[in-house]
Amino acid sequence: MKDSFTLDQIRRFSLIVVIVGLIIGMTGAVRTGSIILSLGASAFVLARYTQQKVKRNIELLLPIMICILLFVLALSLPNAR
Repeated sequence: MKDSFTLDQIRRFSLIVVIVGLIIGMTGAVRTGSIILSLGASAFVLARYTQQKVKRNIELLLPIMICILLFVLALSLPNAR
């Protein structure tokens, strides 16, 4: 039995989570879709960053900050359905 997932499997799963978040957001549940989208995107960024040979901090920090801001924005939406 496998002990952990590979980075490719994590990347594929996070892309599926992002697509699910987009679909949920487009169907009307904006807050839930944004939260799912931000979590999936941050997992994708982390998995992709660990696979890179040349690691620059800006390639990690900028997308993670955008995901965090999307998460905070989703929580602060008034009357989101």
